[in-house]
Amino acid sequence: MSDEQRESTSALGSRHDSPAVVGLLRRHYPKAVLSVIFAVMLTIRLRAYDKFVRDGSVYFAGNDAWYHLRQVNYTVRNWPFTMPFDPWTGFPYGTLAGQFGTLYDQLVATAALIVGLGDPSSALVAKTLLVAPAVFGALTVIPTYLVGKRLGGRIGGLLGAVILMLLPGTFLRRGLVGFADHNVAEPLFMGLAVAATMVALTVADREKPIWELVSARDRDALRAPTTWAVVAGVAMALYLAVWPPGILLIGIFGIYLVFQSVSDVMQEKTPEHTLFVGAVSMAVTGLVMVLLIEEPGFGVTGFSLLQPLFAFGVAAGAVVLAALARQIEDRGLDDWAFPVAVFGLLAVALGLFAVVLPSVFDSITRNLLRTVGFSAGAETRTIGEAQPFLSQSTLQRLQMTAVNRIISEYGFTFFTGLAAAVWLTIKPHIRSGDTRKIGYVVGGLAVIGLLFLVPGIPAAIGGALGVAPSLVGLGIVSLLFLGAVLQAEYEPEHLFVLVWVAFITSAAFTQVRFNYYLAVGVAVMNAYFVGQFLGSTYLDFDSVSRFDDISAYQVLAVAAALMLILTPVLVVPLGVRSTGNAQFDQSSNAWETAGQANPGEATEWQGSLEWMSEQTPAEGRFGGASNEMEYYGTYEYTDDYEYPDGAYGVMSWWDYGHFITVMGDRIPNANPFQQGATTAANFLLAPNETQAQDVLAAQSTEGDQTRYVMVDWKMATPGSKFGAPTIWYDAENVSQNQFYEPIYRFDQEGQYQGNFLVRHQRYYDSMMTRLYLYHGSAHEPSPVVVDWEPQSVSSGSGERTVKAAPTGNETTVKTFDNMSAARQYVAEDGTAQIGGIGSYPSERVPALENYRLTKVSNSSATQSNAYLRQLYGDARMAGVQPQATLPSDPSWVKTFERVPGATVSGSGAPANANVTASVEMNVPTSNSTFTYTQRAQADENGEFTMTLPYATTGYDEYGPENGYTNVSVRAAGPYTISSGASLNESGYVVSQQANLSVEEGQVNGAEDGNVSVELERSAEQLEINSGSSDSGSESSGESDSGEQSSLASDGDVTAVSESTATRAA
Repeated sequence: MSDEQRESTSALGSRHDSPAVVGLLRRHYPKAVLSVIFAVMLTIRLRAYDKFVRDGSVYFAGNDAWYHLRQVNYTVRNWPFTMPFDPWTGFPYGTLAGQFGTLYDQLVATAALIVGLGDPSSALVAKTLLVAPAVFGALTVIPTYLVGKRLGGRIGGLLGAVILMLLPGTFLRRGLVGFADHNVAEPLFMGLAVAATMVALTVADREKPIWELVSARDRDALRAPTTWAVVAGVAMALYLAVWPPGILLIGIFGIYLVFQSVSDVMQEKTPEHTLFVGAVSMAVTGLVMVLLIEEPGFGVTGFSLLQPLFAFGVAAGAVVLAALARQIEDRGLDDWAFPVAVFGLLAVALGLFAVVLPSVFDSITRNLLRTVGFSAGAETRTIGEAQPFLSQSTLQRLQMTAVNRIISEYGFTFFTGLAAAVWLTIKPHIRSGDTRKIGYVVGGLAVIGLLFLVPGIPAAIGGALGVAPSLVGLGIVSLLFLGAVLQAEYEPEHLFVLVWVAFITSAAFTQVRFNYYLAVGVAVMNAYFVGQFLGSTYLDFDSVSRFDDISAYQVLAVAAALMLILTPVLVVPLGVRSTGNAQFDQSSNAWETAGQANPGEATEWQGSLEWMSEQTPAEGRFGGASNEMEYYGTYEYTDDYEYPDGAYGVMSWWDYGHFITVMGDRIPNANPFQQGATTAANFLLAPNETQAQDVLAAQSTEGDQTRYVMVDWKMATPGSKFGAPTIWYDAENVSQNQFYEPIYRFDQEGQYQGNFLVRHQRYYDSMMTRLYLYHGSAHEPSPVVVDWEPQSVSSGSGERTVKAAPTGNETTVKTFDNMSAARQYVAEDGTAQIGGIGSYPSERVPALENYRLTKVSNSSATQSNAYLRQLYGDARMAGVQPQATLPSDPSWVKTFERVPGATVSGSGAPANANVTASVEMNVPTSNSTFTYTQRAQADENGEFTMTLPYATTGYDEYGPENGYTNVSVRAAGPYTISSGASLNESGYVVSQQANLSVEEGQVNGAEDGNVSVELERSAEQLEINSGSSDSGSESSGESDSGEQSSLASDGDVTAVSESTATRAA
């Protein structure tokens, strides 16, 4: 159906309508409808605005948005420049965050400057960034309409815009108020680049620029195709300026040029018109990207040499393809010579590339596979937004099937869009009437269907070739598509859209985040679907010229089609789960999804980070240094920044790096760029304090200056974020199962009922567990046993044996009167272990000597529904009360300081005795206490040493003003140093102990940390009362057996000091 016919069906007038009114409506009604759609999209996206502005503070969702706030603030202060280097993250190296400080941040900063009349407040800058995703998301309706209109006419384009407005999935969530990442700007600028490229290809196909016109410098003939090619090149560069890794779009365009030129030659057409667009547009893109280079080398994530060279390479490739086609035509060679030569040259070029620049080739290949090749590695899968869209773990977590997962994201529009893409691919073959081509289409669709219905086929091929089954399937589909291209003539813009949609679909299923691209692809393919539907012979809309000519059948048919596309999920919720919880099982529409937006865990970290900003020394001031770093300073690019004395790092998992930089004004060791992720994992999972120290010391020259560690409940919880560091950890050859593993519960019929994660000793020995659960204190095992039975189960990889909860009346968790009984049960049972649930270890956990708890958050982990679900779920599966798995202090975030500690030299202990130091600590934020305990062994002379991390006095002498920490957690009194009690031959309880006060300066390194203590001997006599009213004291001269009997009696036991007993005698 032509554009004129589509327009006639979209703005039909009755025979009595004024021609002027009809003409006005026909010309301008899309603008009015688009304005309404934009307004609705903006309203939906701003629905939760009040959740992000609280008591004058502005919050953001996710973590990247916080770093964009830093970048936008810098650009406001230094407009239009972005930050060249940032030492305020990635300690002790600093970083150049290429994906941040881009055109996205410049646009937001410019808007803030305009609204703030050149001098916006920090609150106004934050609010501008807060609403930016909503604006960018709503603006995406423009390129969606433009592309949809070219595929399906104005009505089709408008329907595509409506679909984009109603989609409740990733595209919406990335564009909600507060989610101020660059993600939502990417589909906007990619859509503009696609639309501009489609126009450029169509203009070139109409104007037919060829080499002779270029050599003759025929400006009139070349003006239109050159202008649009330049526009397309600039649009492509703008997209890359928003997201440097967007070179994928350049690659998509390059592959399209190969396909289009091969198709043209096989159909005996010249490919020069299309290749002209490719050469000009990519040359322009390359020139623009040269101006943006910020870093040397060929980095994918930043503005490097890669973007311009890749664009220039595609431009050069277009020239080579045009020259090759000319040569084959001039020499009268068979048409097949062209595809053979093209793919042969590509193979040689890739081979040379791999040999000459192997590291660059490997980087591009690796990033391509993890972006569109269904090959996200284990480390990539620890990133929530980079997990496969339909991974088994995701489907299990969401309790959905693969089809329902797609429906929850797109409703039925994915399937109608897929049908449209298939029709656009096979339409030239079907319309040709050639039985050979039709047979190819039928056979190709049958093969694709077989791959999906029998996944064992690609699995078997992949096993033989040593590649992933998904790559096998992708390769087969790609070859079938190439075969279709070789046999048919396609409109240039149609083939380009097909290649583009195929790649973004592959990207979306490889990494869930790329569904924000696919949303636009789904919308425009539905626009094509509607255009084809309205132009079909069954509806016969081409014969309609007035409203009065429209039949009831046509109205009902269109209404039924629109209801099928728009109603399920997009308007009316559908059941996408089968848990029995009606509210949970229902899908959400866009309005409901928007209402669920909130800042998330940033609000839980805020209190701790505000404390850190105010109660710890500024960067460059630690220990009394006077080298305070400028927060919004301009720093020159370097691979390893030289930090001044007094600067320090804050260790946590990389998820929280931007929180620490922006809310805490401190420098994290690891950040959401995954910089420092391996180091963080090696530290947090280190099995002892020495290894943790070695991890820090191995970082550059300032790595040992890491001063604080922040751990939240998610990091310390198996099944939450504890698992991510186990993937990055490379200090030892250990797997996740060595930290924890599931114990499955099955019912009497063998049906899976759930599982809980039993912790192994390696979990309890890890640094972040010792910090979060025990606050660095020693912890003894308890007579608690976790029991299981081996059970064979069937899985996708065949039969395997798992740990299963005991059946019948047996319980998974058993308690005993003492450790001897517990250990005896474990030894005899063979499938049980001491501890492994909650904070109960299997073995003794020694104390940490150089880490102390300084602050806990105002909020508790018990305020998290996710925490409570896991807590109660584990308790239910283990058959225990939830309190048994609850830590003594489940604060959301705990902040620890790494200190030299006070070195205690002691004497007066019995030879070779264990000496224990203990102190009660007050935690005012949670109104709780805990006891720090450490143990050392005396030598044969009764002398011992230990390093204590907690001070007991002198707190008020130190604070951020003199370069130290104003600790929140403080001692209730002095340490008690004791060698333990023993019963001597005379019936006295004898002990050696002393009280010890430790100054804050001795712990934090400001003063000499050496402390001496001498234990004093004390003895107390036992007085045993029988409990009767006339009983007296027992004699102190009874035998040992008599004493033991008396200790076990029901009478009251009273200790009397040795001096008193002597006087009484």
